[in-house]
Amino acid sequence: MLLIRLLTILEVNLNSPIFRDIMLLLVSFLMVLGTLYVYFRLRTSTFRRVRHLLEERVEVKTKQLSQKNLELEKLSLVASKTDNSVIIADESGKIEWVNDGFMRMTGLSQSIIGKGINDLHVYENINNIISEMRTEKHSRIFESHVKSEDGTDRWISSTLTPIFDDDQRLRKLLFVDTDITESKKMANQIVASLKEKDLLLKEIHHRVKNNLQIIISLLNLQSGYIKDEETLKAVREGQNRVRSMALVHEKFYQSDELGEIDFKEYTVKLCHFLKQSYAEQDAPINITVNAEDIGFDMDTAMPCGLLITEIVSNSLKYGFPGKREGDIQIDFKKIPEKKVMMTISDNGIGLPDDFEIEKSESLGMQLIIALTSQLDGEVIYSGENGTKFTVTFTYPKT
Repeated sequence: MLLIRLLTILEVNLNSPIFRDIMLLLVSFLMVLGTLYVYFRLRTSTFRRVRHLLEERVEVKTKQLSQKNLELEKLSLVASKTDNSVIIADESGKIEWVNDGFMRMTGLSQSIIGKGINDLHVYENINNIISEMRTEKHSRIFESHVKSEDGTDRWISSTLTPIFDDDQRLRKLLFVDTDITESKKMANQIVASLKEKDLLLKEIHHRVKNNLQIIISLLNLQSGYIKDEETLKAVREGQNRVRSMALVHEKFYQSDELGEIDFKEYTVKLCHFLKQSYAEQDAPINITVNAEDIGFDMDTAMPCGLLITEIVSNSLKYGFPGKREGDIQIDFKKIPEKKVMMTISDNGIGLPDDFEIEKSESLGMQLIIALTSQLDGEVIYSGENGTKFTVTFTYPKT
């Protein structure tokens, strides 16, 4: 209406071409204004969304950067303040950075930067270690023994870590060193103390063996005054028992490892002594030892040695009367459930039909029962086609 009044005032004919042109221009102008309005509204809305997204991204990145800075601050604090020495070198071994721990440990200064790892004169065989690390492409741990400027010994434990890029090309060498001088000295002291204790134990075994040998010698001298044959046999049996114990101490004294002795070697030597002890029988009896490589400690070797002494002695005394030929065989083997089976057999005359070891009044048989019990084992015997004793026990004891 306002436009029509304006045109009336201007005395413009509504049906004239001028009016139509004016109307067309006006409509076009209004359309342009509308288009511009819609365009700017859309742009404003888009800008707001983009701005919101950017603000969110900036916030996320800011948090990430804050976390990274915190991690870097922690790593920097650890690297610079730790007592461990930290060295960063390039792929050729040229030093790029060292921490305060390096300067405290070595007494060197930042002037070492730019020099080679070999210039430190700290690491032993470092070129070979780096070469192996390049080939294997993983960290290496090694120790170095160096002399300080004051002449004191110093030991360093080092971890060399290679840093590779995405193309697996070596870029950096990271050395982290720990001074282990005190722990090394303590370890050396412990080793020295253990060696000293080993020497003392060897000396104890040696002295016990010597004392037992003296007892054997005294029994031997005493046997020269004994006229009764039964008494003489009893003294001889006592000598054999003492000799088996002395031999255990001798083997422990001679052994490099004081924890156990080679029981096969012990058995062979013990049987040699036993055969010599009954040599006057002049019987061609062979003693064979078939045993696995088994080591026994003192608590097991002693009763086993005495068991062999008793059973083999009985075979030598009673199994082959009338200078009869024969064989005695000793077998040792490991069986399941951490057990050991010891079998002593002969092809002699065997045991009486009514023989029961539990009812035997023989000292030797009573000792066999007692010694088997000491091993927490069990004994089985047979008197057919000779005599056979099988003793089974657990070793090592749990």
